[in-house]
Amino acid sequence: MRLVLGPFVALMLLASACGGSGHVLAAHGVHLVVPNGWSSIRPAQGPVTDPRTLLVAGTAGVRARPSSCSAQSYRVPSSGAAVVVVGWSSVSAAGGAPRPGRMPLEHLVSVRRPFFECFAGRGAGADLLLAGKRYQVRVLVGDRASKHQVDQALAVARSFKPAG
Repeated sequence: MRLVLGPFVALMLLASACGGSGHVLAAHGVHLVVPNGWSSIRPAQGPVTDPRTLLVAGTAGVRARPSSCSAQSYRVPSSGAAVVVVGWSSVSAAGGAPRPGRMPLEHLVSVRRPFFECFAGRGAGADLLLAGKRYQVRVLVGDRASKHQVDQALAVARSFKPAG
């Protein structure tokens, strides 16, 4: 019974960190816990196929937009935020890997500008190796997003887990 309750309790704690009444968004073998007001966003289509965008979550108004960039191909309202999860087909395709574990997610505590080449707003990111797979979790935040909105976005990013 304890093994079954462990992941459930962890998700509930993450949900409370996201504002109390979070829900899980999942796609392509990964998931995020998001607060009310956040939803799944259709991944942007572009020329890059590796890494592949696995899951995008965002506040109202976040939309995919055409771009030659893979994960920063999103319109984020000035007061909004998004979290983009990308994954590579293999560690070698990613050009190597960071040390295994979730520690890089714990370093997601602030955003800065500029962070991403193709995104004018503030951002943060974490490179991960979990269960032998390479991921990157990216936080995109509009310039007028409140501290609460920034904190929510960072909590959503830290909630990242491969499904299973």
